[in-house]
Amino acid sequence: MNIQNNIPADDQQRLEYQIQLIAEGRKEALAFLYQQTKAAVHAFLLSYLNYYDAEDAMQDTYIGIYRSAKNYQPQGKPMAWIFGIAKYTAFMKIRSSQRETTLPEENWKLIEEELPAINFEEKDLLRNLLLRLSAEEYRIILLHAVSGLKFREISELFNLPLSTTLSKYRRAMKKLKQSWKEESNDEEP
Repeated sequence: MNIQNNIPADDQQRLEYQIQLIAEGRKEALAFLYQQTKAAVHAFLLSYLNYYDAEDAMQDTYIGIYRSAKNYQPQGKPMAWIFGIAKYTAFMKIRSSQRETTLPEENWKLIEEELPAINFEEKDLLRNLLLRLSAEEYRIILLHAVSGLKFREISELFNLPLSTTLSKYRRAMKKLKQSWKEESNDEEP
């Protein structure tokens, strides 16, 4: 049976439907769920781990989804549940390696792929600007700008009120703009 038939139109319902099918042991539903969520999950994992650890954690996350699907309680927030598994996986990876990572070199591959029109100097400047953000600000910017998550989804993920997420995003953008101005002024003769 083709999994894509009979799927409810709403994205959240579609993901919940896939999780329900996974709980029933339908491996093709896991493949479909993976295709629908892999970019967001990968960007989320990159906000905690280096590129190679994030790749490993991707596999572990989807194995965790497969194993935990029967425990999923539909509440209209399947991405929050998926990110919860991804976050747990990332923390276990960090704990096992006994190191925290902040903006590792490998993560820039993702950003460079998403922003191919930017030249090397601009990418280097962007890297330096993002390093000035806190880890939480960096994650919010990355999840919104690179993976395309909506602010509502980010606020659910971090268990923050939407207004707080928006304010942190605005503050981070303001910080980036201010840093950009400072960098621009430093380069002028």
